Amino acid sequence: LILTIILSLLSSGLHEATDPVAVAVLLNELGAPPRLKMHISGESLMNDGSAVVFYTIFSSRFFYEFGLDGIGEEIGWGKGFALFFRLAFGGAAIGLAFGIGTVFILFHLDRRLSGEDSVIQVVTTISAAYLSFFTSEILAHCSGIIAVLFCGVTVKAFGETLLNNLQLTHHFWEITEHLLNALLFALGGSVWGEIIGDQTYTEGQGRLFARQDWG
Repeated sequence: LILTIILSLLSSGLHEATDPVAVAVLLNELGAPPRLKMHISGESLMNDGSAVVFYTIFSSRFFYEFGLDGIGEEIGWGKGFALFFRLAFGGAAIGLAFGIGTVFILFHLDRRLSGEDSVIQVVTTISAAYLSFFTSEILAHCSGIIAVLFCGVTVKAFGETLLNNLQLTHHFWEITEHLLNALLFALGGSVWGEIIGDQTYTEGQGRLFARQDWG
């Protein structure tokens, strides 16, 4: 019964993540305002961060129930809440710190007649996004996604007016979003196709799917 409950919690954490790509395409076709698309994308990013946090907690407990050495961890209610607060609020604090630092740098690069400073500002936003994720996820063992989210919200709230060329920054991140989404789905499809195309049953029943099944 305990294993079933934990499996249900793990499954709910996995299904919490949402994909805004299809919704964004539909909104574009309907002529919805860009601000609505931004709200949906932000809400989806927050869901992704929460899903990773809950998956980390529930998966450790789920694998622990199998009783295999070195796999999983016994997580009770107290430790679970402590881990949740560390992952979520720790990531938020790191994101806020990087966001404030980014705003400080943008303030000192606020020279609108300098094209080079505009490029440096864009590079600053890239560096802030990746460094906040690396610091939170790898060094501090918190949620990297939540750190990036709070870093972006902080820069949006306090640093947008400091950008020399707002269109340059927006267009760069729009292009980056499309390229990374395309790369993500291409890699995901390739890996999944390789898994179900090459996986064999242990009882010698053959492949789960043959390659010709894909056309």
